[in-house]
Amino acid sequence: MISLLALIGGCTVGEPSDPDAGGQADATSTGDAGAPDAARVECGSRGDTVGEACGSSTECDDGCFCNGIEQCVSGACVRRDAPCVDELDCTGDLCDEDTDTCDPAPDDAACADTDMCNGAEVCVPGVGCVPGPRLVCNDDDPCTIGTCDPETGCAYIARDLDGDGHADDRCGGDDCNDDPSIGATVHPGGTEVCDNGLDDDCNRVTDYYELACRATNDDCARAEMLPGPGTYVRTTRGATNHYPLSCFAGGIDTVFRFHLDEPRDVSASLRIETSGTGALAIRAADRCADGPDVACGNAVATRALPAGDHVLVVRTSSAVTFTLSLSFDAPSAEEDTDVCGPATVDISGGGVFTGLFAEVEDDYEVACNGGAPTRDAAYRMVLTEPSDVQLSASTSTGAPVTTYLTLTRDCDNELGAIGCATSGSPQLFRQSLPAGTYYVLIESASATALTWRLEATITPAAVREPGDACTAPLDVTNRSATVPISELSLDTGTGCGGDTAAFRDATFSFTTTEVQDVILTTETGGPHYASLSPLCGDRAAETFCSSGSPRVTQRLLRVPAGTHYVTVATTQLTGDVTASAMLAPPTFPPANDECGGAIDLTDSVLSRGDLTAASDDVLSCGGNGAVETVHRLVLTQERAVTFVARRSGSTEPLAIGVREAGTCTVRSSDAPCGFGMPAVISTTLRAGTYFVVVEAPTAPGPYSLIAYLAEP
Repeated sequence: MISLLALIGGCTVGEPSDPDAGGQADATSTGDAGAPDAARVECGSRGDTVGEACGSSTECDDGCFCNGIEQCVSGACVRRDAPCVDELDCTGDLCDEDTDTCDPAPDDAACADTDMCNGAEVCVPGVGCVPGPRLVCNDDDPCTIGTCDPETGCAYIARDLDGDGHADDRCGGDDCNDDPSIGATVHPGGTEVCDNGLDDDCNRVTDYYELACRATNDDCARAEMLPGPGTYVRTTRGATNHYPLSCFAGGIDTVFRFHLDEPRDVSASLRIETSGTGALAIRAADRCADGPDVACGNAVATRALPAGDHVLVVRTSSAVTFTLSLSFDAPSAEEDTDVCGPATVDISGGGVFTGLFAEVEDDYEVACNGGAPTRDAAYRMVLTEPSDVQLSASTSTGAPVTTYLTLTRDCDNELGAIGCATSGSPQLFRQSLPAGTYYVLIESASATALTWRLEATITPAAVREPGDACTAPLDVTNRSATVPISELSLDTGTGCGGDTAAFRDATFSFTTTEVQDVILTTETGGPHYASLSPLCGDRAAETFCSSGSPRVTQRLLRVPAGTHYVTVATTQLTGDVTASAMLAPPTFPPANDECGGAIDLTDSVLSRGDLTAASDDVLSCGGNGAVETVHRLVLTQERAVTFVARRSGSTEPLAIGVREAGTCTVRSSDAPCGFGMPAVISTTLRAGTYFVVVEAPTAPGPYSLIAYLAEP
């Protein structure tokens, strides 16, 4: 508390009065302009009266306002408290003797604390210290967060809503996801979680697009359970070959599982995100490993799939990232011209058939339509004896449009179709079709096509010239046979070409009584296609198909016992078609065809091998379809190693790859590769066991491999 008395005429309260006052009576004031009042005692004129004897309070009045009021109590003068003392620490308690008034003189500084954030404290007379308004740290910039420091006041930092220490990249920071609900673990340097849909490490690569993310659902036992319909980005990196599909036998596979509480229409599609090919199949969960496939292709659909557990087997030609889409719908009624099956409309008796595209869906892919998503109509044809079949079709939007007409044994395998024709009114004529069940598919080039029309004529097969049809194949077992091209017509063509109206085809056969190699040779004098199938005319069952000019020669390895059919398709109009099938002892796979039979390498010692009859069962540097053999190198200490692989008697290139023990069948993304003629790898390897995979991207044959070791 500060107590000050005003200075009046050079005399302070409590000091003797001015000697010039001459003991005059105290001056008084009217209180309304400070004018003297004769009745008032002049301040200090009586000196200090406290303690003097008195008869009344008037006798005690020293005429001063600021030192308090003097009163006569029990015959003695006493002074009450000074009038301007308020007991507040922040006021100055100033008193003005001239005007007999108090001035509290508030001192805000006396109220200040050390916290700038709670505002500037002020001194209010009669109240004391009161807080001021708190600081509002808001600069109206959405990219900053206002904070307050008790010592320095407001500060503004870059926005970091999720509190992970990284500012939002939309505000100049490096955090690609600042969402406080999910972004706390998403920032540069974060750990990528492979299936959460987030770019956890902010490298612009999400989930299974990351090379480090590998498939964990490599087989049926580890199938990934999908929660339901949706789009899922996954990979076949780290996967191996388990379950060939009816529509895609090669490559590597992963497995997904889903559950239906009730029958549903189910559709699924596969999109390869990088390079390569692939397919998927729907199977019952309890038939995951061996099928059969309920549906198979790049995009599949099945109606009224029963309640229970089912799997999707996804196969790709190589290790890639892919997008899998799955959808469920209420089961739809099956139209008798919509899908292939026992209830499909039968045209075995021939006739004219029409329908509305609005009543069918897009269920199948037609080879000559390029996989375009258009609705298709299906008809069933059952032949009880070899027959000549003529089909013609058209579709319309009110005016004729391009139509696709397919004859097939298997609606789900467009590549195995017996024939596919395209035009405004396409026609297919096939002679001597063997007895069996066939399907006819019709699609339109217009997605808005309204109607279709199909005309079928079916008659008993006419007598065919030898070599012209499956009903009269020419035997070429250990011999050659020739048929004039002028006697040929088109029946089926081959799975790799030769099935359009410009071609004619010849049919040959050979028979083996045990497993044997077969040297197959075909010649037409010009370009042609040649295929081999255990079922005559069934392109879906082909085990070999190739083309060449004027001759095709192929050693077919380990052909099983039985009768096999050779189809040769050519556009030549004159000349002959000649074929031969010479039997030879079977060529068995080399001992090191698989990892378990790997041949050991020794420093600077040449190792020889042969890729003939080897299989493609190890994922390495040569790509899908490249057959391989395996060698092993054991190092007791770190060494600089150079591997050199060469063809023997050939200039065809080789591919070699190195991987550590335990990863023989799967190539990691950082495993070294070598390509060329010769194929070379120079690298430094730690102590341990390593596998060297030698592959033939083109024709297999003998080779040599050597490893040179040196100090690192």
